[in-house]
Amino acid sequence: MDNESVAPCGVICDICLGFQRKKNKCFGCKSTGNKPYHCTVCSIKACPEKDGDESILCYKCKKFPCRRIRNLDKRYTTKYGESPIQNLETIKENGIKEFVRIEKEKWKCDKCGHLLCVHRETCLICGSKNQFFPEVK
Repeated sequence: MDNESVAPCGVICDICLGFQRKKNKCFGCKSTGNKPYHCTVCSIKACPEKDGDESILCYKCKKFPCRRIRNLDKRYTTKYGESPIQNLETIKENGIKEFVRIEKEKWKCDKCGHLLCVHRETCLICGSKNQFFPEVK
């Protein structure tokens, strides 16, 4: 995990299932390599407010948080217990280096040390419980 791991929307690519899987691996939002179709046509990344610079983090926008970011945040908060808006607010307050340092430690599996996946209830390597995954009600 490094500074390039954070997508413009605040999602952390390294903890995404597509990034962690072995087969048909995604190389992350900011890469030019393989990624799912929905990531290549992402309306947040290609937002006209960015004036063509797709790498700009959304918290820098005067419209932050826009409708697209709020919708993404609602989905991620509800389904995965992760808030892209809070990620961007933390980056704004503490800087991206400090954010990445904290998240790298936070998302480390307590049992095997591998990065947990935000999309799965258990560690992809050892199967231990992902403490951040929301409880199903």
